[in-house]
Amino acid sequence: MKKVIIIGNGVAGATAAEVIRKNNKDISISIYSDEPYPFYSRIKLPHFLGDEIKQEDTYIYNADWYKEKGIEFYPRTKIKKIEPDKKVIITEKEEKAEYDKLLLATGSTNFVPPIKGREKKGFFTLRIIRDVLSIKEYSLKNKKAVLIGGGLLGLEAARGLRVRGLDVTVVEFFPRLLPRQLDEKGGKVLQRLIEKIGIKVVLNAQSEEVMGGDKVAGLKLKDGRMVDCDLIIISAGITPRIELAKEAGISVNKGIVVNERFETNIKGIYAAGDCAEFQGRIYGLWTASTEQGTIAGNNIAGVDTIYSGTTPSTTLKIVGIDLTSIGVVNPEGEGFKELIREDGSNEVYKKLVIKDGKIVGAILLGDTKEVRTVAKLIKNSTDVSKFEDKLTDSKFDLKGII
Repeated sequence: MKKVIIIGNGVAGATAAEVIRKNNKDISISIYSDEPYPFYSRIKLPHFLGDEIKQEDTYIYNADWYKEKGIEFYPRTKIKKIEPDKKVIITEKEEKAEYDKLLLATGSTNFVPPIKGREKKGFFTLRIIRDVLSIKEYSLKNKKAVLIGGGLLGLEAARGLRVRGLDVTVVEFFPRLLPRQLDEKGGKVLQRLIEKIGIKVVLNAQSEEVMGGDKVAGLKLKDGRMVDCDLIIISAGITPRIELAKEAGISVNKGIVVNERFETNIKGIYAAGDCAEFQGRIYGLWTASTEQGTIAGNNIAGVDTIYSGTTPSTTLKIVGIDLTSIGVVNPEGEGFKELIREDGSNEVYKKLVIKDGKIVGAILLGDTKEVRTVAKLIKNSTDVSKFEDKLTDSKFDLKGII
């Protein structure tokens, strides 16, 4: 019986395990995780931070799921070394396990820029359950929070802290919120909506120094501005966890380099999710990690499957603010057409990006009822050239095009 080992229990690893088991009832599957919890949703962490859900509600699978699927699960088990020539992994406790095929789904850590004073008490990252538990405890006595990073997780965490009753400021390096998912106009609409729920926003802000003695007592920006706070959470991108692969002689760049089947340069060793780099790109998205885990799982199980990339699609999960961004929203180069609709309330913004008569990107803010239809039109490369003058009309039914 073949043995498959998966290092990492996030969305890519757990998805791959499920796919392998669907394809093969007999294959031996083992998952190793350095965390103590079963597979949980990182997307739900901001809601756990805001006490809107319990810790157990973040779990996608409980401990019984692994037993039901016949998967050996090793929580609190850190892998310190891979020996590809012997097809062996070694844990921190010097325990060895052999494999026939290996999947690296090691994920990523938060990128922390070299801000002076970041070692002070009250400076946090937000990536795993343990981070949320630490922030919750610290916020019981510290009520002025700064979120460094106006991306999806940063904004959702800001809202979580606001629900907890904290005074919250989001500090963003770029001149608009969600710089990857929005354009300038969309950014302004979102900023108004964010400020409406009581969150302050500071843009064009490069963090220079965390003020205070041994505890956070403020944030100094590069232009001299000061932001009063006693708690800081940074959410400024990710760093793929590639150390294990690199030390094992597996090809790495910014991530672990994989082909269209998610196999690395070493036969029988695969990588997927936030740690994987495909055609020079690391997606860092839940949807992409799910697709990659599925394709890696199929190939590990012997079902030949090819990956051609994921169309980026992100949704902001803040009650009262509906936003989805799909595909190319800030086009560069020639041949693109941008169709825009705004309403008088300054709370609805719709943008469709067209190229060669097909929708290649969309921003739906304040009104997301057409998300599934737009996503389908993009995925299917549907020709919409006959309807271009009607596409942003609120009365026009996009479903009629499909």
